[in-house]
Amino acid sequence: MQILSAKQQKYLDAFTIENEPISSVDLMNRAASICVEEIIGEILNNERVTSVVLLCGTGNNGGDGFVLLRYFKAVRIPVTCYLVPFGTMSEDCRVQYELVKDNVLIWDAETNPEWDAQTLIIDSILGIGSNRAPQNELKQAIDWINGANCPVYAIDMPSGLPADELPTHQTIVRADKTFTFHAPKLTFFLPETAEYAGEWKVLDIGLLHRPELEQSPYSVLQVKTVKELIPKRKRFSHKGTYGHALLIAGSDGKMGACLLSAEAALRSGVGLLTVHTVSQGKFQLHTRIPEAMGIWDMNEQELSGEHLPDLQPYAAIGIGPGLGTGAGTLKALKKVLQAKKACVMDADALNVLAENPGLMEELHENCVLTPHPKEFERLVGTSENSLDRLNRAVQFTQRHACILVLKDAITAIVHPSGTVCFNITGNPGMAKGGSGDVLTGMILGCLAQRISPFDAARIAVFHHGLAGDKARDEKGEYAMLPHDLVAHIKIAPASIDESITTVKRS
Repeated sequence: MQILSAKQQKYLDAFTIENEPISSVDLMNRAASICVEEIIGEILNNERVTSVVLLCGTGNNGGDGFVLLRYFKAVRIPVTCYLVPFGTMSEDCRVQYELVKDNVLIWDAETNPEWDAQTLIIDSILGIGSNRAPQNELKQAIDWINGANCPVYAIDMPSGLPADELPTHQTIVRADKTFTFHAPKLTFFLPETAEYAGEWKVLDIGLLHRPELEQSPYSVLQVKTVKELIPKRKRFSHKGTYGHALLIAGSDGKMGACLLSAEAALRSGVGLLTVHTVSQGKFQLHTRIPEAMGIWDMNEQELSGEHLPDLQPYAAIGIGPGLGTGAGTLKALKKVLQAKKACVMDADALNVLAENPGLMEELHENCVLTPHPKEFERLVGTSENSLDRLNRAVQFTQRHACILVLKDAITAIVHPSGTVCFNITGNPGMAKGGSGDVLTGMILGCLAQRISPFDAARIAVFHHGLAGDKARDEKGEYAMLPHDLVAHIKIAPASIDESITTVKRS
């Protein structure tokens, strides 16, 4: 699913109006009728909602709201509607307003609507064209919405939130749900702004498709895409068919990271796994994961780098979880990069890379790096904000021809072409030490099966979040642990819930 800009959305509206053909007013009616089906369905299924307060602006977003008002009246849902005046009313909004104006109140400085916990507030004030700080009655209305302590639904965009850029103000509606038209918007995915949209859902309003108008570097990782990426396992196959992976991980006091990553690799379908770790990890590895083979570094505390096996027999290599940042890790990382094998780097491998920036020139097209924001900062320097961080991530992948998995609440998978793919599975219960080690193992398991680095990253990131969601459903966000994620890894097309189409607020 492509993430489109406000400008692209307006082009597609105009293209549809001209080529369907359909009048702009009828297109507004169609969009609002699809939206109202969703909202009325939720109202009728929610006994706690007994009335609606609808706030409409003077632009086309306000026109959508006036259409909603007609539908609410038709099905006898108690509704109070306000026009929040600002600027000149658009022609399409005026057409809709004239049909309902006898049922519309004008918002002014003295307005303070009555509400209770069973009131649903619908924000239809500002749409995708909003990029200025709201003033006067507009600001007052948004402040009232945010202070009302009622559920809030936004139409297309929360008022005050730009579609494509970070806001320069904080007068923005905080919606519980956003029903957005045709395509999601970039600010739904950024840490500074995602919470304003709450849970969002894309509504298909029947816009015509025109590929040259829908090119975007940003997309959302969808169920259909992930299913198509997963290779079908053949009946006449064997362990060699699915690759031999080498995991270089673990040190004194950090064997847990190694074990989580190792089991995750095996659960992700790799045929054979060898773990290279410190000698004191021998008992822990064989007791916890008998399926894994081991090659031991004779140093008991931290990797020496002197006993690394020949890397050529391995289809893919993972390095970093729990290693430490000593000289041995640097030696091992240099050998891994020189081997030019498919590899995934995380944790201390990234920290060592940041301490030795000249080594970044050895990165290549088969590398996948998985930094969290702080690790990425060590690699490229401090970013001004999340958009700057995304741009730096794209520049990094283009310079070094690698894949970058920028871990966050909404993880971004970045390709050297400039493509940025956002993942919407996962939840805050995964914010615990060890979750990243699980992801490293999953990417390693996919790489060893000779899945391309970009596809391996997308498959693993999606299923990592999915495993986290299943663990949350079983244990709850507070009690779930990273090893619960491992238990719920299930990479199979048939196991993916087709209903994963929205981002839900926990």
